[in-house]
Amino acid sequence: MGLLILSAWTAADELILAIGGGQQLDSDQENKMVGLDYSFYELQRSARQMINVGVSYTYLGTNFGSGEALHAISFYPQLTLFPVADSWIGRNVPHGSRPYFFVRALGPTYISETHFGEREQSEHFTFQAQVGIGVRFATRSGRESSLSISWKHFSNANLFPDNDGFDLPIVVSFGLRL
Repeated sequence: MGLLILSAWTAADELILAIGGGQQLDSDQENKMVGLDYSFYELQRSARQMINVGVSYTYLGTNFGSGEALHAISFYPQLTLFPVADSWIGRNVPHGSRPYFFVRALGPTYISETHFGEREQSEHFTFQAQVGIGVRFATRSGRESSLSISWKHFSNANLFPDNDGFDLPIVVSFGLRL
């Protein structure tokens, strides 16, 4: 608790472009997405933990004829964890880069449609969940950038009767500090 009191929220100003897709679990449905995230606050809790807050826009498309596209607007908290420098992964990444693991959970989301291919949500209100790994590195201009791969999921956490989640099994993202 003392560390949290001594820490301060700072502007993150990171813009993240994402593309991805893959097969919906338990279905023949193929999903695809393109998204843009803006991380506007971060709290460095320790050398190994960071909390980010941001907003996300995701366009989702599918190969099914009805309910083939929707838009999602999310607000997200993200926990980012960095390995210790002398760990196996810390020793085996290029000098000046920082590998990480991240999770976004319970990010309140508005979806433009409740039907998406074969999948259905009862309401326009859902949550965004995302989990992935990545690496932070400096560009030639000295700005911090990130490259990650993740899995992204939208569902209503069973708050409403229909809760067929929308899955994007592979999402590749590139982020740049502004």
